[in-house]
Amino acid sequence: MSARHAASQAACAIALLKYFGYKLVLLSTLGGLPIVYDLVPANTDERLAVESVIQNVCGSDIYGEKGFIGQDWQESITCSTGNYIWTIQRDNQHHQSSDLLKRLIGRVRQRIEGVFHEIQNTGRNPERLLNKTVEGFTTHIAAKIASHTLRLLLRKRFAIDVLTFQSVSA
Repeated sequence: MSARHAASQAACAIALLKYFGYKLVLLSTLGGLPIVYDLVPANTDERLAVESVIQNVCGSDIYGEKGFIGQDWQESITCSTGNYIWTIQRDNQHHQSSDLLKRLIGRVRQRIEGVFHEIQNTGRNPERLLNKTVEGFTTHIAAKIASHTLRLLLRKRFAIDVLTFQSVSA
């Protein structure tokens, strides 16, 4: 993220709240390893936000939320990047997703929410950071993602849980 992006106000319809700041847009593996991320102003359209990170990978299946529904948009992403976007259909749509796809996307979304939860709740919560500059904030977020990635590496490669320094059973 560059310093030219300014924080903005946005609303979360699900949580019924307004907030000021940024959105973290993150693409990770199914195992929770961050691949690419960006911080965008909070009022950035979800599709534009995703386009900022999705251009960095090619030929992948990407599981997303209902905000990414749209056959024309999904086809343009597939044509430009080779990535295929998978979403669950809205209840009022004629064509519905299979139960198998619904369960798969549900499990994938739980894993992704777990990654966000771990990044958010390790060290100081990003919502409570007192950084005075955009550069300070982005540096702090980069450090949190690097810390998360290091924890995954140590857990997988050396079977060490760095939060407890205990050996993790495989």
